[in-house]
Amino acid sequence: MKFLNKKIKAFSFIEVIITISLFLLLAGVGVGAYFQYYSFSLVKADVNNVLTLIGQTRFKALKNPTSEDYGIHIDVPTRTITGFRKTYSPFDTENTVVQLEQLNITDLSLNPSIGVTDEIIFQTQTGKTDNYGNFTIGDANYSYTININAQGVVN
Repeated sequence: MKFLNKKIKAFSFIEVIITISLFLLLAGVGVGAYFQYYSFSLVKADVNNVLTLIGQTRFKALKNPTSEDYGIHIDVPTRTITGFRKTYSPFDTENTVVQLEQLNITDLSLNPSIGVTDEIIFQTQTGKTDNYGNFTIGDANYSYTININAQGVVN
């Protein structure tokens, strides 16, 4: 009976502990990278939503057959950017609102000679604006500066 004389090999307790430790280390690195990517994707979504709102609002002003201007209102404390028609009213049901989920609005710097420093009005059929400037949206890790020139175009 040769079968009974064979030595049975198995893993030692130390080998099992080392294998589990390496697995947990790799899993920890992977989870950290995933959460960093997830956080960045939320920031990117906020930036894209703001850029889309600005583009859509300017497009409405360009294609508007009436003399009604369109604009955006930037509300720093509530972290909202609102697209509106004619004049800004927070209660207008036709407003398009982007609520920033992850980011804050900082460094709002629009043309101070206009007087209104939290709105950008796009002129009908030209899309130009007198209240050009820039503002930054971001958090502790990421920031993105949106610059709107006198032609109403985002740089």
